[in-house]
Amino acid sequence: MYLTKEEERMLSGEYGEYVRKAMEVVVKVGEMLGAERLVEVVHAHVSGVSIFNIGEPGLHLIEEMAGAGTKFSVFTTVNPYAAVDAEFSGKRLSKDIINKQMRVVNALTRMGGKAFTCAPYHIRMPKKGEHLAWAESNAVLYANSVAGAMTLREGGPMALMEAIVGRAPLAGPHLPENRVPNYLVTLENVSNGASAAAAGYIMGKYLHSPDAVPYVVGLPRREEYVRLFLAAFGASGSSPMAVIEGITPDYMELLAKGNFQDKLAVGKDDIKQYVEEVVADADVGLIGCPHLSREEALRILERLGDGVKRELWVFTGAHVGADVIEALRKKGVRVLVSQCPVVTQLSLLGIESVITDSGKALHYLPKLAGVRAHLISRERILRWARGE
Repeated sequence: MYLTKEEERMLSGEYGEYVRKAMEVVVKVGEMLGAERLVEVVHAHVSGVSIFNIGEPGLHLIEEMAGAGTKFSVFTTVNPYAAVDAEFSGKRLSKDIINKQMRVVNALTRMGGKAFTCAPYHIRMPKKGEHLAWAESNAVLYANSVAGAMTLREGGPMALMEAIVGRAPLAGPHLPENRVPNYLVTLENVSNGASAAAAGYIMGKYLHSPDAVPYVVGLPRREEYVRLFLAAFGASGSSPMAVIEGITPDYMELLAKGNFQDKLAVGKDDIKQYVEEVVADADVGLIGCPHLSREEALRILERLGDGVKRELWVFTGAHVGADVIEALRKKGVRVLVSQCPVVTQLSLLGIESVITDSGKALHYLPKLAGVRAHLISRERILRWARGE
């Protein structure tokens, strides 16, 4: 692999031991991907920082790096952490778990982490053609598919190393030829966020190859639906991007280059297999996977009327504003800022069943949180929370 003089100095250890180690990882992975060189990135996003995911080894590695004075060399955001503020029926996470989680947060902040959210595009919207080093599947898909930026679908440890050196392998969606659609997907009856999530989830299960780039027709141009669709696609599939008609900046140019290997139609009956109409045994309603935008949070606030009568949790970042967060809390909503219940062992709190409008949450909650999950439209969840 060709390296610039600056990259060679990083690899030689001139900038410190952890920069050397990080560059070794980035170069090695780049060689495995067949990259001829590295590319400078302007924004890194690190995932996998819940103490339930990384455990003691991850905590020790991050604290060791921070303790040695290691800093991120580019603008870097970080995924949300375990829900340390969560409470249900008087139960909270243990002090030991909360302490370890906050040690992770403090170490990443000392390294230069700017915000903790799974929606880094709310913090800094990527520009078309920018090179990024993003982990977190929903964010990667949004960057490539909506913003027109370029990033591999990185794992959390890899993005951590790339944040330190400010480089990523020039491979995958960093190269224009790897962004050309090769499957045609037609959606029908996408009428709310839950149906958009179900459609994305179905598409991911069908197109599971990391090389699959679907061209999507029929997705409404509503930000909430687009994000829920892409998040669910990322949860069930392994592709780094989709070309969405009318949404992806250069969709017409990419369509002209497309070579469709197969076609998929996702219709009403397919979606009905995932979206439930009746709320049966839910303990908690969860909204915010991916993290809510300020506009979404304001719409939820408007729909809550006099407040909630059942347990409703919303999760987002500080970007929604202290005024909105306080207003939601006055309505009785538990607002988890910079946190994520999906990567939290909710069963420790006595929670057994949740409802959500997120296909991504539907996929991960049973595995990571140890609870049953049901996919329900956001409007239906809000009615349930109001006691209707």
